[in-house]
Amino acid sequence: MELEEITDKYRAFKPQLRYGLLVLVGILPAINTWMSSGDALELRKTQVETEFQVERQSFEDARQKAAELPALESKLAEIEGELTKAKQFLPDRIEIDTILGFIGQLEKELDVTLVKFTPGVESLPLNGLEYKELPVDISLSGTFVNTMRFMDRLVHMQNLTHMRNIQFLPPELEADKKEAAANVGPRKVESQVKLILFKGA
Repeated sequence: MELEEITDKYRAFKPQLRYGLLVLVGILPAINTWMSSGDALELRKTQVETEFQVERQSFEDARQKAAELPALESKLAEIEGELTKAKQFLPDRIEIDTILGFIGQLEKELDVTLVKFTPGVESLPLNGLEYKELPVDISLSGTFVNTMRFMDRLVHMQNLTHMRNIQFLPPELEADKKEAAANVGPRKVESQVKLILFKGA
């Protein structure tokens, strides 16, 4: 069919039909564009909606965490307070002068003599906990009762302490005879003990 025939047929149509054909020819490119890119736009819309849901969920999670923040801050303050209290019992360093001062007061109060006080070497315990032990070899002289009171007071110091290897030595026979002859009261005993002082690692 030639172009002239098409033109003649077009002119023979009623004006409304001609205008309808013009409109149809005008929107054909738009329909073609929609048909070719519509699927891609639908896919993009689905992706955007998914991203929106993910971001909204992240926002809700963040808002919930923000609401929990005051409770977490309160718990942190409580833990820090407990840690400060714990450091009173497990200090960062061991003050030997303070320990000796306390022992000196006990000597006077309980009539026990400190014969030897030899600090050892700090070491980490085998259980892997984060603290150090400082062993101190101690020798004491006093009555059995007063010596036991002395040791009891040592393990109940403000600093965390422990005792190991407590030994009571038999009195020397000559001294024992002289003491019994003089009848000076309760016999004194010699004792050795390993005092363990604890500190934070």
